[in-house]
Amino acid sequence: MRAKQHPRGCPKTLSHRPVKGVLLASRTPLGQRTATARRPPSPDVYRTSSGVRRRRRNRGPAAGRGFSLVELLVVVAFAAALAAGVGLALVRPDETVSLQGAQETLAGLCRAARTRAALAGQNCRLIVGADPAAPECLLRYVQVVREDPAAAGHWLADDAGVTLPRGICVVPPVVAAVPGNSAWPAGRRSTALAATAQAMTINGVSAGLFYYVAFTPRGTTGGGNVVVTTACTKATRAGDTLVCASPDQVRGVLLRAAGSLTLLDDPGAFAP
Repeated sequence: MRAKQHPRGCPKTLSHRPVKGVLLASRTPLGQRTATARRPPSPDVYRTSSGVRRRRRNRGPAAGRGFSLVELLVVVAFAAALAAGVGLALVRPDETVSLQGAQETLAGLCRAARTRAALAGQNCRLIVGADPAAPECLLRYVQVVREDPAAAGHWLADDAGVTLPRGICVVPPVVAAVPGNSAWPAGRRSTALAATAQAMTINGVSAGLFYYVAFTPRGTTGGGNVVVTTACTKATRAGDTLVCASPDQVRGVLLRAAGSLTLLDDPGAFAP
């Protein structure tokens, strides 16, 4: 019997017999998917957290390039220069920066003394070391104290004091007391400080001599300036002596009677 002929134009059905090394396709009914080999994922395509496929942007051949040896050497040299500059600043601090820091320290302590006096309803003082027997504290040590309600004339310190940077000191209220410079301009002295240093007992201990700015229980004061300047230490037979030799290197705090204050940055802001 003759085999049945397929009409012209109708393709013959391919055999499903597998052939080694060859992937054969087979006819499937319309609407059904054929199983195909899955493509390997492209390195330029990725999925976001929401499942959307995105293509990575080509950032050029330098995108994956690391640092060269020259670039690393430049970074190391720059870091070494910064470290050297910081070390030099710590050894020899700039006078302008030190003066500004001392000025801001005094302003902060004045605000603290005024606030404490008004809130506690007590007399408070901003004290400045004035005892020649303590040269490290002379005109450099500042602290806020309040009157002891249990002992008249005694004072209590709730916080530790602050020592101004070496080479910076508070100008005394009297020109004759300015160390090493009897010709110091009268308008650039600390007029807010009491003219005479007073021996004070703090926390039950005799603490020595201090200049001071007094704040009343209402937070008011007598007004005036508190001035800081640069100073150097001069060796003498009696020992090291503090010398204030630069009347133009000054900054200060102007205290008003109501207790508010203003920073004085320019030497011209002081009276001659």
